[in-house]
Amino acid sequence: MGCSSVSLVREDTKIRQEMISLDLNCNHHKKDLEHAQSLINLITRIRNKMIYLYHKLMYETGACLFLNPTIVHCFKSCLYKLSTDLKGKLEDCKIEYIEDPPYLKITKPENITSSGMNLISDLFNFIVELKSYKTIIKQVDKETPGLLYLICEDKENISSQNINNINKGIELFKNMIEIRADLINMYKIQIRELITKKDIYNREINKIGERAYKEQKSDIYEITFLKKDDQDDKNYESQMHRSIKDGKNFMEKILKHEINDDIINSHESIIIEQKDDI
Repeated sequence: MGCSSVSLVREDTKIRQEMISLDLNCNHHKKDLEHAQSLINLITRIRNKMIYLYHKLMYETGACLFLNPTIVHCFKSCLYKLSTDLKGKLEDCKIEYIEDPPYLKITKPENITSSGMNLISDLFNFIVELKSYKTIIKQVDKETPGLLYLICEDKENISSQNINNINKGIELFKNMIEIRADLINMYKIQIRELITKKDIYNREINKIGERAYKEQKSDIYEITFLKKDDQDDKNYESQMHRSIKDGKNFMEKILKHEINDDIINSHESIIIEQKDDI
């Protein structure tokens, strides 16, 4: 799966939330099916939470104004805001690379507005959240062979519906891993570009930031929407919604119907809970 898999498009199902219910009203493998349901519930909870946070970040950063928003749009929109706060001089906030998530640190935030800092914090927190799934994904991965064994062990005594749903749960797990990896990789590519090609990268960001500052725009949506008529990149006009309202409404409809199932108190507690259920 390539990086395009984590863009949001109108007909895309790769980053749509899912729920899976097995038929537990059976005499054969009832305990095994209950275990499978518990594991699938865990998979969908993590995946649904990740998707919700991703869509929420798109909305908060103004990336939702793009027809096919990605983590790159989220990243650049945050930088547009910082540049605007700094009068079109992103370099003044002294962004540095660090080894641990979120891999960037603003060392001179004095002239950045609270809304600008909140925005970049939302982005950073999302990346930290994604990285924190590593432990629980490894734990789930150890359990998934049991799902495959179940549907291969005694197909005659497991309904085709349950077999299909277990297979779907396995596919959702693979999809979740791919989405997470793509998001982190795309984010890291932007960091590499920002750090290694600082002048070129800053120039692109500051072009929007300087204009937003001169036009006295502080709202993230108004700032990001300036990209629509970027004279140096006419393609952006066709890549964005017709209006700020259209872009926000589209994402609001998605968020309205999504599950925001908090993952209890910690990932570790879910693993303990999962073992207790078996």
